[in-house]
Amino acid sequence: MKLEKKMIDQMLALPDDKLWQMFQLLARGSGLKIGDKVPDGAGMRKMRAVLEAVTDADIGRVVELIDIYKSTK
Repeated sequence: MKLEKKMIDQMLALPDDKLWQMFQLLARGSGLKIGDKVPDGAGMRKMRAVLEAVTDADIGRVVELIDIYKSTK
């Protein structure tokens, strides 16, 4: 699944628990492990603020970094 800004914007419309589930799915699909517990309200607000500000260029760079991370494991 190719992550794009449009998809992130759609995810931001979800309630916190569903947004966290989607975030977990994307992380696991990239080979990353994150916790199962939904962050508290302040944590989710911070996450939403970051996701709102992300650009397609940012997403491309993150994908590159994940690939580098996976190749060093």
